[in-house]
Amino acid sequence: MSLNHELVLKASTALLKHIEKKKESDEATNLLADETEQVHLIMSVKKLSTKERHKPYRISLRTPMYEETASVCLIVKPTQTEYVEKLMAFGIPQIKEIVTMDQLKKKYKSYESKRQLLAMHDLFLADDRVLASLPELLGVKFFNAKKLPAPVNLMAKDQKKELTKALSCTFYRQTKGTCNAIKVGLTSMAATQLADNIEDVVAAVSQLVPKKWENIQSIGIKTGTSLTLPIYNALPMPPTVITDSSAARTVVDQAKTASGKKTKKSPMSRTAADKAIVAAATATKKNARSKGRGRAAASTKA
Repeated sequence: MSLNHELVLKASTALLKHIEKKKESDEATNLLADETEQVHLIMSVKKLSTKERHKPYRISLRTPMYEETASVCLIVKPTQTEYVEKLMAFGIPQIKEIVTMDQLKKKYKSYESKRQLLAMHDLFLADDRVLASLPELLGVKFFNAKKLPAPVNLMAKDQKKELTKALSCTFYRQTKGTCNAIKVGLTSMAATQLADNIEDVVAAVSQLVPKKWENIQSIGIKTGTSLTLPIYNALPMPPTVITDSSAARTVVDQAKTASGKKTKKSPMSRTAADKAIVAAATATKKNARSKGRGRAAASTKA
């Protein structure tokens, strides 16, 4: 199964036109109105995933989002100056800064320094050997801004190729929630380029979610300032028609079991059971009274 290309292209065109009109109306009052926005794919699933994967999946895009003017920060494990200089010598224009783990712990320790680092770059890449320790060091600000570092394999033979490939991809983080947001493009792209990226991401993610297409409820696209524009919605499940009375009883029993209702173990009704308990308690009291009277009479005679 796949998306309808014409529908995706139509949705992409409508979203970009909406953003363009919004910019024109905001230019008089908003100095940042001409800034390029990221476009996210919003995918909702029917059933929650039982597994949470902290290492994101890498998805190749036909039109890369990070051009030469983009600012990318690379976080590395080794602290040697020679190692950092070697990576910078690759001449990848998007990589504007390389931060070692020691610098991250010392130079960017305060909240304000982390906030400034976050605002300086469009994307963060990190050596996959240190990826697990970064969420604690970077803090919740990076998580909320959806700028947690994406992994790169700096142990690869061709490090430049590895870094260049990462810059032409987007990343899908599988969570335990029912909704995921994945970057698919920029508002500066043409509608055809954005549509191609959307189809690339949906084709990849639909094979990664549990039960694949069967579990996808809806797909839409949006920017940080727009509403979600739907491009796919799953049809509701058809109702089950029951023609046999025995089958109907089976369905009812299954529903009761699923809702946690317990079946009665005794044929005695609740009212009859209550009466039996009260009668037993009354008889016990009478026996206790009669025994008490007998003891009192015996002591009097003595």
